[in-house]
Amino acid sequence: MKKRTKNLIKIGGLAAVLALIGGTFAFTSFGQRALNITEGTNRPEYGGRVHDYFDDESGNKDVFSENFGTSQLFTRVKLTELFTKNGVSIVDEPTIDVNDPETWPTWIPGPSGIAGSEAAGTRIGINEPINQYFHLSLGQSTHGDDRPWFLPTFNLDPLSMMTAAAGAGFDMEHEGVTHPGDGTANYWGAGDTSFALPVAGDSAEEHAVQQVLDQERPPLTYAQWLNAGTPVGNFWVIDQDTGWAYWANFLAGGAATSFLVDSKLPQGALADIEGDWSYQLHVIGQFASEGDISQFWESDDAAGLSTEHGERVIEEILDAQTPAP
Repeated sequence: MKKRTKNLIKIGGLAAVLALIGGTFAFTSFGQRALNITEGTNRPEYGGRVHDYFDDESGNKDVFSENFGTSQLFTRVKLTELFTKNGVSIVDEPTIDVNDPETWPTWIPGPSGIAGSEAAGTRIGINEPINQYFHLSLGQSTHGDDRPWFLPTFNLDPLSMMTAAAGAGFDMEHEGVTHPGDGTANYWGAGDTSFALPVAGDSAEEHAVQQVLDQERPPLTYAQWLNAGTPVGNFWVIDQDTGWAYWANFLAGGAATSFLVDSKLPQGALADIEGDWSYQLHVIGQFASEGDISQFWESDDAAGLSTEHGERVIEEILDAQTPAP
């Protein structure tokens, strides 16, 4: 066979092989997409709001703090409480005015000392007699993807002293309810939206619900916190000397703490009361930026309260955010 013929056969055979290979090669390109997002906010740099969702029938009482600003904040919450029988306080203290919540004794949870790893729902100190009638459930019972949903505040005025009070909640400034919802547990769920109640100054925009932060550990006392090694994180530390519960971390803009209080728990001794009774829990919330944290201590000094424990909690938060040299 001539050399030229042989070469043509070789080329033809190679082409056939390549054709077979080419016939088994596949290529697809599905779903190439691009998305452009332009976002902005007209929120203030700093702004905090205490939420109090209360349902009298079930005893549900969700107490937590929201940072509706854009910059991180410190937050702390205090509770004062009053239990009366037939209009008379069962705590015998001459400074108590049953009509003035600021004169009511401060709620101080047990236990005494460093025992345990979480604060008790019962009290120590002057309010201990209330234990026979009511305990408190602290923290939140659901976690991770199941943690509670809340409706962000519509009140974006950083100077407003109003709380986000829902259900049977009663805001002291507004003298009534200020926030949508009936106060029952798990009222809000994924995908819910709402407009504000007709409260002066509230945003007219519709809001979608969000979830509170996950609770890294249940609320604990300052003594328990020291015994645990002064950790920093998403949980509450309660100073038994002053009653202030400190969020043990910066609260980022747009975020809300886990629950400090989850519900009121009635006790059997209520049935033994002859006549009328009343249990009232008063919620006080404070927020401060890092540059204004001294206002916490000035407020305490004016009230004759020690600042030692609170300053230690804040110091640990700041140290945790300071890069190592």
